[in-house]
Amino acid sequence: MGDLMHISLYRKYRPQTFSDMVGQTTAVDVLRTALENGSIGHAYLFSGPRGCGKTTVARLVAKSLCCLDRKNSAEPCDKCDNCVAIARGEHLDVVEIDGASNNGVDAIRELKSHVSLRALSSPYKVYIIDEVHMLSSGAFNALLKTLEEPPENVIFLLATTEPHKVPVTIRSRCQHIPFHRISVQDIVSRLEYVCNCEGITAENDALWEIARMADGALRDALSLTEQAISLGHGTITREAIEEMTGGASRTRLEAWVVSLMTEPNAAASDLAKIISSGTSCERLCEQIFIIFRDLWYAKLWQNNLENLLEASGEEITFLKNEAQKWDERVLRRCAYVTNKIMSRAHNGINGEYFAGLLFLELKNAIDGV
Repeated sequence: MGDLMHISLYRKYRPQTFSDMVGQTTAVDVLRTALENGSIGHAYLFSGPRGCGKTTVARLVAKSLCCLDRKNSAEPCDKCDNCVAIARGEHLDVVEIDGASNNGVDAIRELKSHVSLRALSSPYKVYIIDEVHMLSSGAFNALLKTLEEPPENVIFLLATTEPHKVPVTIRSRCQHIPFHRISVQDIVSRLEYVCNCEGITAENDALWEIARMADGALRDALSLTEQAISLGHGTITREAIEEMTGGASRTRLEAWVVSLMTEPNAAASDLAKIISSGTSCERLCEQIFIIFRDLWYAKLWQNNLENLLEASGEEITFLKNEAQKWDERVLRRCAYVTNKIMSRAHNGINGEYFAGLLFLELKNAIDGV
């Protein structure tokens, strides 16, 4: 039937062992210790932002529990029939339920009718409920008793981006393990690994820009990487990132901030071009605020800047050099007025009006008006 369907990078490089996980050391260590000591709980609630590894870790726990040749460190072998079937989503004893599309009480009643059945080929039956906060109140009530006293060798793994929407009665019956945003440096390291495996040439600045755009979600970073590869015709370049961001990349905005002080007429013209290229006013405002904030930090705590900021070596060098040319009070005023305008950008604003307002406010802040 011709070529096989293309597999997205985030699917191809989804971690298959605990050691392959990125940026969730605490959560992974807690679960590995419980698995290694045989003290795994009957129900867990994984919470955290999108794309940080909640569902992936749930599958790894299921693999470790069902693995036929598990290692001493609770690592699944990733080779036995059970591991392979779970990785493919085909294992009959590991049931994944999407809480967003199966949120009614009937779906949970059907789950309850199968919970008491014996596992077919594994020591455990594992139920993974993704986006569990989307269940209806009736579905939560139906799940409550089963979650409190499940049959022996049945494990529930619940995942959510909004734990506050999960009823307290459900949360109290689970061990809650919070996941956090993955750091920019960890995402960059993973992207470098993926590019190396794929034989893709990537510019360091481009990878840092992708990592910042992902906002702590590795899945989003890998999806953006695929877009950049397509735009760069097989490579990841700064030009491709410029096209993806509508001209609002960190490198270009750093140059714009410099020109704001040295060549304000050129800065006004360049800002209009950036806006007309299609970048979001809100995102542009956020990035400019971050640059002024970073310059302010560099002015105050230059010797400790590497520990304060998630930035590449080139960006740290720029901040240290550029901060010397600015007054600390001016940087503080620029960050303040950018933050003030951000709320207007969030609510929607005409691009031409926004460009004029932003330039006027920043010029006044620089001139001390």
